[in-house]
Amino acid sequence: MVTPIDPDFMKHRTVVGKGEGGAYDIWGPVEPPTKLGIHGTAVAVDYDLCIADGACIDACPVNVFDWQETPGHPASTKKARPIREKDCIFCTACESVCPVLAIKITQP
Repeated sequence: MVTPIDPDFMKHRTVVGKGEGGAYDIWGPVEPPTKLGIHGTAVAVDYDLCIADGACIDACPVNVFDWQETPGHPASTKKARPIREKDCIFCTACESVCPVLAIKITQP
């Protein structure tokens, strides 16, 4: 059974940093390289669940994601980074195709 991203992560976690030039929030805990937290808020990707299969990148019609190298992480050595989170149109295509349920879309 797959354990999905916590849909209430904003209640259970705190922001511990910013991703790529302040483009999105990073929700802890973060203890590299094995714990990388949740990246993004409206487009949240649980980096600890992400297996980098690329389905979300292929499904997104507005190119919200790009790859981020995460060497040493046990699930995968790269992650789908929500670098253009502000461009999300909330279609939930990425959320619906993620095989490990690592993505949560939340309209502000």
